[in-house]
Amino acid sequence: MSNRPISREVTPSQRRALRELLESRGHALRKNAKNKYLEFEVRTDAKSIFTLYTSGKLVSTVREGDSEGLILEDEIGRLVGKGGLSTSGGKTAPKVGVKTSPGISNFAGIDETGTGELLGSAILAGALFPRAIQDQVQALVGHVETKTKRAASGWERLGHEMANLRVDGLALSALLLPNRLFDRYSKNALLDFAYVRVVGDLIAASGRNPTGALDDMELAIDDYGTGSFLNEAADAWRRRGLTVRIETKADDNYLAARAASVLARATRAREMSGLQADETDGPLGTGNAGHRDTLAWLRRRARSNAGWPSFVKTSFRTVTEIDRVAAVTKESVPPISDLLDPDSVRDFLAGCLNVKTAQVRTGGARFSSRLEVDASGSASLCRSLEFLPLLCGGIVLDEAISLDSLDELLDRETGFLSGWRILVGQDSDTDDPFFLSLARAHARGVVQVVPTEQADPLQRAVERAGLQLMAPGGDSEGLHAVLSQT
Repeated sequence: MSNRPISREVTPSQRRALRELLESRGHALRKNAKNKYLEFEVRTDAKSIFTLYTSGKLVSTVREGDSEGLILEDEIGRLVGKGGLSTSGGKTAPKVGVKTSPGISNFAGIDETGTGELLGSAILAGALFPRAIQDQVQALVGHVETKTKRAASGWERLGHEMANLRVDGLALSALLLPNRLFDRYSKNALLDFAYVRVVGDLIAASGRNPTGALDDMELAIDDYGTGSFLNEAADAWRRRGLTVRIETKADDNYLAARAASVLARATRAREMSGLQADETDGPLGTGNAGHRDTLAWLRRRARSNAGWPSFVKTSFRTVTEIDRVAAVTKESVPPISDLLDPDSVRDFLAGCLNVKTAQVRTGGARFSSRLEVDASGSASLCRSLEFLPLLCGGIVLDEAISLDSLDELLDRETGFLSGWRILVGQDSDTDDPFFLSLARAHARGVVQVVPTEQADPLQRAVERAGLQLMAPGGDSEGLHAVLSQT
């Protein structure tokens, strides 16, 4: 059974964009010699039909249950304009309301994606905005159905549009969980750890007092099976006045959680686009273990004996069966007291890590604010090193680091910075070769370049849970890593 046809008028520039969209998804633009008024027609495997006439009229008929047809209809709606968005059964997705307690003037939400995808990182994202821009956020993401498939370009475009709202007060944070952690440790315990980190990031990105009251703020978290660590942190946040809501399907009920969900998917889309471009033996497919292109790539990679790259979750059964090894038994996440000194543990749980005094365990019972690393991060052998991206709210790079060292640091597979958030000032010189290297790595999903509200990102690093990466011989304040001479 088909839904009723939807008709639109398409401009010449929109026609070109429409052609690119359909061809990028592998659809043939069929003509009919018997109908001179037909410009082209596309039929999906499930028999949804998209017909463009020479007059500029576009008619879409999406067959019920056709996921590809729904994706195309959604993307066409974004290209053509109002009346074209369809996400489920040809109906417009419902807008999300804002459920709040009296006195709430700032709304925050966190969600994740990628935990069930074989390729790419698990990604957590958070969003926080004041009531003053609620309508702007609602207009941008309130209608977006995050459980429906969408072309990567569509998610990335939404991510760019969300970033543009930063100047109006939308605070954003996205955190990648490295697969080396995901494959080794309990998933939900890692998510607990990362959710606590993102709350601290949002407080920092919003420019709020890191130790002040939070009684004007509400936080909505999608309940993935939260554990004791997150619950302990939530109690600390509540003592600061924060209204905390941990609910299933939070992104269906809270606009901030919906915004976070969209940001997570936009970040994953950027990472997957970068992987698709970098891998010469693709296509990689969607990264889902059930996708035929993903499975075909896995088999080709296994036959090559080249080993699995870091973007493969090797703990998935699909991979262990290909490797003919036993299923992975995951470890418990180490107690945070094994990673940070007692005062830093208290601050981390409360959403503020004071890096002027923060110390990490560097071996035995010793704590230090200084780590030594080489470009691959292997010089400082301590357990805290692999958790640093989750302990810290980003990293600031010493300007004395050479471009050659930066290229090594930004290598997707071996670079110390792979997966990190790189904090930069708002007035960074976009023509500077150093910044251009960072921008290229950001576009490929290797790192995330995050502009801070401060002109000097070092101020945010010192005050708000950041790490400094220093060239040898450099001076620094607070928690920092120093590149070794090797």
